[in-house]
Amino acid sequence: MKHWLVLALFTIVLGYTYCSKEGFSSDESKFIKTYKEILIARYSIGDSVKANQEVMNILKRNGYSFREFLDTFWELRNKDSKRFSAIIDSIRKSAVQDVIEAKKKEFQRANR
Repeated sequence: MKHWLVLALFTIVLGYTYCSKEGFSSDESKFIKTYKEILIARYSIGDSVKANQEVMNILKRNGYSFREFLDTFWELRNKDSKRFSAIIDSIRKSAVQDVIEAKKKEFQRANR
């Protein structure tokens, strides 16, 4: 499990670095990083109560209240909805791929 967390954090840092090079503002980059962490938690934690707790921890770690995160979501969406949709789709695909890769590695380690 510890290796999965290291992999997830590494991926998030890479994604954050990539996003900052794509001309995102610091607010957008912060939102993207946080949203991806939330998706990874949601995809990888089966218990919804634990997943909700982790989401709240992620928001807090990234300096958001739940309301502030939602406000940022709508602000970015309303600013340029097509660009925002493309970014969200990309984040979702990346998060799913990260979880799949982490699960594959976890499965391989368990079967050694």
